[in-house]
Amino acid sequence: MDNIYDIINNRSSCRSFSDREVSDECLEKILNAACKSPSAGGFQAYSIIKIKNSKTKKKLAELCRNQMFIEKAPVCLLFCIDYRRIKKICDVLPAPCEAINNFMDFWMAVLSTAICAHTACLAAEAENLKSVYVGNIINTVDKVSELLNIPKYVCPSVMVVLGYPKSIPAMSEKYNRTVLVHDEKYKDIEIDSLINEYENKYENWNMKPTKKLVDNIYDTCLRYDGIEMAEKFRSNALNFNKISAYQFWFGYYYLKQDDFLDLSGYVNYMKKQGFKWLE
Repeated sequence: MDNIYDIINNRSSCRSFSDREVSDECLEKILNAACKSPSAGGFQAYSIIKIKNSKTKKKLAELCRNQMFIEKAPVCLLFCIDYRRIKKICDVLPAPCEAINNFMDFWMAVLSTAICAHTACLAAEAENLKSVYVGNIINTVDKVSELLNIPKYVCPSVMVVLGYPKSIPAMSEKYNRTVLVHDEKYKDIEIDSLINEYENKYENWNMKPTKKLVDNIYDTCLRYDGIEMAEKFRSNALNFNKISAYQFWFGYYYLKQDDFLDLSGYVNYMKKQGFKWLE
């Protein structure tokens, strides 16, 4: 598979990997491709931490909602925002380095790490590997940083897990291009059309409203949006005899866990890492 459109159109996320090792030669090709990705200003304000050690992968899995496929995969690649190199060079070859104090520069670096990560994913596809993004790495970014000895001016952004798949995973359904692409200016889609597109995307989703699910999602709605939203959710779920995808993901699965950082935790972490744009 060497046509870029074939690679893009056939990419699917994989969470079940075979025991087959990824050769150093193959991994080198993927990483070389990632390091050639575009970056803001051409500064390459990112670093990639390659992780193959079983104990480290196990700990990362525990820190990422206990997603144990992380431990079983051959390779994890952690993409980090990295202004440490720039700061050190500016100290030796005197130059101002306000990037660590600017939110705009931090945001740019987030984009650079994402572009780099996806370049690696596409390169992996070209090598007949599969991958999956793990965004949960930022929920426990302080503990991840401690585990991997991440120094000041460096911050984990996203992790990619890759390897040879046990079987080719099914592709997730995507919105039609007309939902996502706007001509010239942003234009809201009429709600009836939007709901129709949403239902088309999740046409194979069929989750029944068990008492446990309904009670848990009801409590989440109550906590975040009040009694009116909670009652509307319960009425909707029971009337349609179905838990929608968003109801499940946002009301049940993607909830804050005890070890996740809260806003003050993120603020303290950023300050500890030397990023002052929050001040």
